[in-house]
Amino acid sequence: MKGKIIAVAILILLGQGVLFPHASAEVFKWVDDKGTVHFTEDESAIPEKSRQQTEKRYPVNESAPPKEKVDTGGAKKKELTRKAPKKPNEKPEGKPEEKRRIDVRQIEWDVAGSFENIISLWKARRFEALYDCGDRKSRTAMAREDFRKRMERKSWELALSWETVRDVQVEVKNATRADVTARIGYRPKHGGETRVRTETCEMKLENGTWTINLSKVVNAPGK
Repeated sequence: MKGKIIAVAILILLGQGVLFPHASAEVFKWVDDKGTVHFTEDESAIPEKSRQQTEKRYPVNESAPPKEKVDTGGAKKKELTRKAPKKPNEKPEGKPEEKRRIDVRQIEWDVAGSFENIISLWKARRFEALYDCGDRKSRTAMAREDFRKRMERKSWELALSWETVRDVQVEVKNATRADVTARIGYRPKHGGETRVRTETCEMKLENGTWTINLSKVVNAPGK
């Protein structure tokens, strides 16, 4: 019993590096017939019959530094970020400025109808009524009577039937502006060949009515 206690003490001291503090050789552990545990660096000192039960040990010269404890139990705290307060007139992010929607088809329909009415008054030589279809700027620059006289003195008038207006196209610029492009036929008052020209007229919405620049009408078909 005493031998076993001594053997255990030697094993503890060996594990702590007290015995063989600078040893780098192998240490052998073996047990004899009486159950006594022995340690030796010389393998040849172990009896032949006990060598099958021999264990090798490698004494540690220096104890390894203790490992740092890693706290993995706690959950990560979420970082809280504060948003800067919005200015009184600041628009919310991600929302583009709303644009006023316009009904393009309705505008095209209205502009085409007004242009057709202008052509009808022009063809019927109703110049005073045609004057009322002019925009504010052109009516300010030209008096009604002046417009009527200039239209009556023109050497060209609109052609008859299908040659009058063809291929009418309306391009909407915005809710109050549109361009009308059409092929318009003109004929000389005193006989001659009909001339067909492609004209583009700017139309403006004023007081709920689509109007035209009267200068464009007076100077048509140009040279």
